[in-house]
Amino acid sequence: MIIDDFANNFLGESGQSGSFWNSPKFDHLNNALGGFAFANPMLITTTWQTLLESPDLSNKLYPKAVKNISNYPSLNTHLEKYLLCLGNNKYCLLVFDPTFTSEEPVYMDASKNNTEKSINSGYGIWHSKMKNSMANRKTFGFSGRGSKLIPAFKDLRESTGLSTEVFEEQVLNTFEPQVLRYGIENAEWPMIICKPPKKVFTCYCPTTPHKVFLQEGDVVKSLAGVYTKNSQGIFGVTICLHCFPNSYVEVGKTKVKINGIAGTVISVHHISDSCFVRLDVTESQIADILNAKGPLQGTTPREFEKCYFMNKEGAKTDTNVIGWSPDIMYFDPYNQVKVLTNPITNPGDSGSALIDYGENVLGFSFYRTEINAVKEFSAWIWAASVFKAHNLTF
Repeated sequence: MIIDDFANNFLGESGQSGSFWNSPKFDHLNNALGGFAFANPMLITTTWQTLLESPDLSNKLYPKAVKNISNYPSLNTHLEKYLLCLGNNKYCLLVFDPTFTSEEPVYMDASKNNTEKSINSGYGIWHSKMKNSMANRKTFGFSGRGSKLIPAFKDLRESTGLSTEVFEEQVLNTFEPQVLRYGIENAEWPMIICKPPKKVFTCYCPTTPHKVFLQEGDVVKSLAGVYTKNSQGIFGVTICLHCFPNSYVEVGKTKVKINGIAGTVISVHHISDSCFVRLDVTESQIADILNAKGPLQGTTPREFEKCYFMNKEGAKTDTNVIGWSPDIMYFDPYNQVKVLTNPITNPGDSGSALIDYGENVLGFSFYRTEINAVKEFSAWIWAASVFKAHNLTF
């Protein structure tokens, strides 16, 4: 069964909604987060993360592979979890479980039978992980020049516009446990569990503006992502890891050509499917690049956020955000965090940067599901996790 049909059948009359936070009672919260359009997806995401960390939900989740998910990091790598935007401030959690055998999805309400003690415990774990993530996060600044196509970075602070201290004071501490309990107790929190769809990795394809070649005479493998510098001041570009055979790279030795410019892979991160390539040129020698603020971080995308990327043909392609990983506001080293859009990418688009219309980089093209999958979408590696993995800064 197609997930959209399943969701409509089960959730059409659902009381799950973030609208109850859109009231004068929560004006201080909405104002702190930039208004309801920004606050609502952050509240939904935070509440789901609290639920997923809560012992009561961990003990009852079906199937068994999902049980105690927060206590076993290795299990997290075998499950894909996404918050799907259903429209009208409604969301559901979609869980792809590789041990699931039924062809039909399973629905459950994650808000049922969760005690105050369990919710407080889940909140405590979430809050602790957020603080740890913030403690390890550096403030980003970016530089670049150019006019179009591939993002580079200009001299701005991180795209939230908040320092770590201000973020903790104004945003993190705004998510009080009683606010999240209010949401859990006054709405349904639908979860759909099903078999994972087959993936079509968006790699190996013909011509594109900034094409990646592994060797002379080879076919185009993928696209360049963003041009910037790492913390050592080395100028380079991001590319996807899965464009290499078996994702194998020798750091400091593997050579590539990007749009005719020679480069060497100097860092690799398997979890985020990413590499950083040192280029043997200066940024002024890169043609057709676009200024951007940097990776979106410290917040979630907005529901159905309009964004775009440059596809393999060089065309600016519009799409919309339809979901994201529930742990998108913090990312542990072992978690592969992603954002979802409409199924818009094709083979050859891997590595391309997804940009919102506020000039924030949201992600890098990873894969799309096969046609007629239970839920069709394009998956993008969360950009902030790639920047963190390679220490990209200016």
